[in-house]
Amino acid sequence: MSPRIFIIATIALSSVSHAADDTAFFENRVRPLLIERCFECHSQEKKIKGGLALDSRPGWQKGGDSGPAIVPGKPEDSLLIKAVHYTDKDLEMPPKKKLSDGEIDILTKWVAMGAPDPRETVAARKAITGLSLEEGRQFWSFKPVVDPPPQRPIDDFILAKLAENNLAPSPPAAPLILLRRVTFDLTGLPPTPEQMAAFAADSSDAAYAKLVDQLLGSRAFAERWARHWLDLSGYADTIGLGRAIPAPNAWRYRDYVINAFAADKPYDQFVREQIAGDVRRSAATGFAGDPPATAESITASGFLAIGPWELVNGDKVQLRMDVIDRQINRVGLAFLGMTFGCARCHDHKFDPVTQADYYAMAGIFRSSITLDGRLNGVFSAIHETALPETPAELVARAKEMEIFEKKLADAKADSQTLVDAKKKLDGELKGLKDKKDDKLNAEIVDLEKKLDAADKKAGDAAGAVKLLEFLRPTEPRAMAMHDRPEAEDCAINIRGNARQLGDSVPRGFVKVMLPGGKPAAFAESGSGRKELAEWIADAKNPLTARVMANRVWFHLFGQGIVRSVDNFGVRGEPPTHPALLDHLAAQFVKDGWSVKKLVRSIVLTKTYRQSSSHNAAAFAKDPDNRLLWRSNRRRLDAESLRDALLAISGKLTPSKGGPTLPLAIPGNVNLGGPASIKDDPRIDEAMLHQRTIYQPVKRKNPFEKLDLLAVFDFPDPNDETGQRNVTTVPTQALYLMNAPLLREVAAETVTRIFKSDGDDKARLQTLHRLILNRDATSSELEKRLQFLDDYAKQQAAESASSAEKTTAAKDPREAAWEALVHSLFASNPFLFLE
Repeated sequence: MSPRIFIIATIALSSVSHAADDTAFFENRVRPLLIERCFECHSQEKKIKGGLALDSRPGWQKGGDSGPAIVPGKPEDSLLIKAVHYTDKDLEMPPKKKLSDGEIDILTKWVAMGAPDPRETVAARKAITGLSLEEGRQFWSFKPVVDPPPQRPIDDFILAKLAENNLAPSPPAAPLILLRRVTFDLTGLPPTPEQMAAFAADSSDAAYAKLVDQLLGSRAFAERWARHWLDLSGYADTIGLGRAIPAPNAWRYRDYVINAFAADKPYDQFVREQIAGDVRRSAATGFAGDPPATAESITASGFLAIGPWELVNGDKVQLRMDVIDRQINRVGLAFLGMTFGCARCHDHKFDPVTQADYYAMAGIFRSSITLDGRLNGVFSAIHETALPETPAELVARAKEMEIFEKKLADAKADSQTLVDAKKKLDGELKGLKDKKDDKLNAEIVDLEKKLDAADKKAGDAAGAVKLLEFLRPTEPRAMAMHDRPEAEDCAINIRGNARQLGDSVPRGFVKVMLPGGKPAAFAESGSGRKELAEWIADAKNPLTARVMANRVWFHLFGQGIVRSVDNFGVRGEPPTHPALLDHLAAQFVKDGWSVKKLVRSIVLTKTYRQSSSHNAAAFAKDPDNRLLWRSNRRRLDAESLRDALLAISGKLTPSKGGPTLPLAIPGNVNLGGPASIKDDPRIDEAMLHQRTIYQPVKRKNPFEKLDLLAVFDFPDPNDETGQRNVTTVPTQALYLMNAPLLREVAAETVTRIFKSDGDDKARLQTLHRLILNRDATSSELEKRLQFLDDYAKQQAAESASSAEKTTAAKDPREAAWEALVHSLFASNPFLFLE
């Protein structure tokens, strides 16, 4: 495919994804906020104050007495954004109580996105209704999964569709191209020189299957695929949407996910643990008794507890329902590919999900504890659960505590010594000043300088003591869920307002997916999360296996069989190969819900292994490659790009997980009131050399040293994302050519290359294998050698003519190699998988 065609195709696919994401953001985040905080004064049902209606898109487009309220894409020019910031005393909305920082951020982000708003006029909206219960049960995604007989290989489904459209598959990809593709897809890392040599020597089906098994068995596979799941969980290492309040135990959930993929934990168990891993029913509840909760299963429920939460929201009644809404959305999107949030304020406009269905599920989460108490009387406190410890862990913690107490005592003693020294200098200075002798001025000035230095030392020492006390070791705890003593149903919140209540709805599930339409059965006690987990993880649930099988397919092909991977509802796209999707889902269940077996079955297909070469005739019939007549060309995602740079330069270091936030680095944490991460924290260099999944993630203002992530479409950790946006913007090219990280890894790679034996031609081959994972052609070798000569001569000439000569000037030949390596890192053959 030509670069121009590829860019157009990429933009087309991206626009579809963006539209769905934008609508979801509006429905889940913006609409409830407008209803709760703005409709009282600016809606057709209440009143139109100042002539401004915010209950429809035409309403804010027309605006009120002051003109249009919003300039799409330009929050700085939008009256609405100006009003909610309270920067103009004559224009403050809402007038009685300012929006929280998190709410302002939501509106600002929405306007910056172009203010996507699917609402037409109020009258037009009222005419839209979703599918009825009976219609919904006939919709493809709500029908039971049926594996079409007879059993067929995956390739047969693809070939049949191609044949129907008079298309043929592309030839197999070249061995090293396939090696690069499967290695990045499975591990997020480039193939090693040893893997390249072995596969170049033997690329038979048996050798390829053996390679795939090795990749699946590596920890790198678990790290790569855990990151896919963390996108869906809104994972971050801070909690709040406003202040960056640290979540020092969030890493336990991240490590749980990595370990689950490493152990190939059955997906149905993975689902159950994340929804209700903390819940244990006794036989007295009318159900079979459960074994005791483990540290692992308790930690898993962090999926629902990890945030983001608006901890500073003073309206705790509304905050409680906002937390519940997030949990319903997360469960619905991640496990079922559904957008339940639309039913918070009204029956779903398209899908067979009623407002009663929504509040039936809300009762389950209302009967659970996520936020527990307050910090400093204002901030809500996240609930954390102490984890069971083994005898060996208890002994280890006792020793750790003993060492810590001594360290703290020493720090306090040092601090007191410095305080005493400062007091002594204070006294001496006061004594000199009391003498009122001008001859002592020089001595006074000298003493004042000493006092300033002593004051700084004492302050630093006091800060060190405070930081140590903040870091005091405790028993292991996890951000986790917990059931309330008594279950409680949830009343319908009229228009999503937690203080305007309608009828109470018994706890339950979405009716359209209940077998035989029977109501959900709950134990006599407990929140109902256990039963919810069983319902979702049931092999008979029509969505769970389909959605996960589609997600796996998406990550391996760059497009799902259902292209709207997060929406299996009416507004989503239907499957291109429905029989194949059902086959994959059914086989997934038969194979014990094994993700590794599912991945293996797909990457061993001829469909996955075909080339990405362009075919004009096929492109004319199927420009979007929906029928998979070739492999899709895909850009490396942010993590793969960063991890590959570190791996190639030799700087990547392995990690077994553990705490992530750099809390122990002095100056990183504000300790006045509830602790928060500062805007410009530092990260330990050793941590920066680990894979990206182990780097700390902030919900707001990402770490400066990790700016590559933002440039290359790392998802917003405040959202649940199953399909990332893939943009092509000038900022990316500018970053690759100018970022310090690229210069650093280029220099490290040259150092690595220079350690290899052979002449420049041999080194160039080594370089190509490391970066592009293939041998250089004779033409490429000739051009590269010429570039090295020309660049070195230019550098030498510039150095000779420079007026300022330094002894530290870089060798011209070494500088030429660094420039060459840097250019290869910025090239499309490195950035894209063929």
